[in-house]
Parts: sequence; C-alpha cells; structure tokens
Amino acid sequence: MNKFKIIWSSESKKDLKEIKNNVSRSKLKNITIAPKQIIFGEQFQIDEYRVDCRRIIEGNYKILYQFKGDEIRIIKIFNSLHNPINSLL
Repeated sequence: MNKFKIIWSSESKKDLKEIKNNVSRSKLKNITIAPKQIIFGEQFQIDEYRVDCRRIIEGNYKILYQFKGDEIRIIKIFNSLHNPINSLL
C-alpha cells in the first residue's frame, strides 16, 4: 500500500490534459495510477536529463517525480519517443 501523498504539479496536470487526446483511456489510467505504486521514494531510477527527479516509465511515457518525506510530487509527464530535451523545456 502506498504511504505517500501524491501531489500533481500544474505542469503535470497540463501534460495529462494534452496526453488525454492522444492515448486510450486504459493508457491514461495506467499513467495516472503509476505513482500510486511507489513503495519507497528511491524505488525508480534518477532521470538522465533531470537529475533532480526520478522516473517511472509507463509504456512510451516518462513520469518524472520528486519525493520528500511522505510526499511524491509529479513534476512532468511526456512521451519518451520524442526528443527528451525539447520535452523538458
């Protein structure tokens, strides 16, 4: 069971709205529930482009998050098939 409070940044909420138009409902659901599967903050790898974040990979999508105490903050969500540098700008 997840012991973390999940906080979606305004940027990640915007990303979800954009993604919603390009993926199936089940894929969108998988993206939104992925952070709930975090058992401990260091569970996933540090991202190679945003070293201040860890990443969850859900299909072609990368979910960047930060953790502190009992909070997981979702920072950014993007299609990893696109240029990651452009996606992070």
